[in-house]
Amino acid sequence: MAEPSENLPAPPPGLVYPCEFPLKIFVHPDPETEARIAELAHAQLAVGATITVTRRMSSGGKYAALTLNFIAEDAAHLDRVIKAVTADPGVILAL
Repeated sequence: MAEPSENLPAPPPGLVYPCEFPLKIFVHPDPETEARIAELAHAQLAVGATITVTRRMSSGGKYAALTLNFIAEDAAHLDRVIKAVTADPGVILAL
């Protein structure tokens, strides 16, 4: 297991890598944006790794909430996935 980088926040107590991580992304409700987000996240995963995406629309239809579930190998890997996804202009917020 890799040591956490000085530039990365410490993992929350109880988080042990590798672990399944649910990353919630709020995006503009556009199928192209949603597909692009999934591709950006998947590009950061190991060959053969899977990612599941669930989608829920806001009550007013102004945004879509995507939950990306994947295996985060370590804190640096999780940081790479988050940075890749949040760099997309269609992302409103990531949790």
